[in-house]
Order: sequence, then structure tokens, then C-alpha cells
Amino acid sequence: MQDDPETPEATDVMEGGGPDALEQLRRERDENREKYLRALADFQNYQRRSAENEQRARQGGIAGIVRAVVPILDQFDLALSAPGDGESLRTGMKMVRQGLIKALATSGIELIEPAVGTPFDPNLHEAVMRQPAAGVAPDAVSSLLQAGYRLGEMVLRPAKVAIAPPAE
Repeated sequence: MQDDPETPEATDVMEGGGPDALEQLRRERDENREKYLRALADFQNYQRRSAENEQRARQGGIAGIVRAVVPILDQFDLALSAPGDGESLRTGMKMVRQGLIKALATSGIELIEPAVGTPFDPNLHEAVMRQPAAGVAPDAVSSLLQAGYRLGEMVLRPAKVAIAPPAE
């Protein structure tokens, strides 16, 4: 009910106008209190379910990455236990690296490996030094020092590059 003292029910109650009006106001108060308590309980349940869903999604994401990486650990074990010279170990490590790159790709991770001569992009590359290179335009990538990674549009780590110095 409204708090307006001009409503007939409020006027009746204030003027001693009957137990029926007072009882009706009490019922409305009780109904509104029950509605409030139900809405509060619903909201608390919503918050709890949201937190549980977030936790399950996080664990699912981690589990997916682990499932992709575990076979690569097996490849490491195979490569390290194989008899032979250093060249076979090197070949095994290359295979393991390719497996890791493939596993990252299945999770949506892309390598950032700019080719020599690629224009420098500060959103994807981190220039760590200037290094001249034949046939490379000024301020373009002259060498890749370390690959970068991104997930969609989010750069997880920029590629570390050397860039060609400006023309003199």
C-alpha cells in the first residue's frame, strides 16, 4: 500500500476506522515481505550458480589445455629415452616443439612470427634492438629474436624483434 496519508485505507486506520482495514494492511505488508525474501533468495541462488559455473568453465579450459599438452610430455620422454647421438635428440626436440605448437593452436593460441621485412607493428612486436639487414626497409623487422603468442586479438606476449635502422 502507499504511504500517502490521504488514501481511504490509511485515513480509516488513522481515524480508528476499523480493524478490517488494519488487517488488510498487515496482510499486504506480510505478502510484500514474503515477496522480498523470495526475491532475495532467488538472487543469492543466482550468485551461487554463477560462481559455480565460472569455476567449472575455468577448470574445463585448464583441462582442455592439459589434455593437449600431456601427449607432448610423452614425446619428450620418448625423445629423451631414445638411444643415439645428439642429432636424433635434436630431431626429437623439433618434433616435440611442433607438437606443442599444434596443441596451442587447438586451444586458439597463434604464434606471432613476423618474417624479415615485415613492417614493425607495436601491437604485435617488441623492438629490442636495431640491426641492419640487406634489403630491409627502415623500421621493418630485420630479424626475429623470440616468437610471440596471441589468443584471438589479445596478445599474450609480443614477438621480440630487431628492426632495421633508419636510412642515413
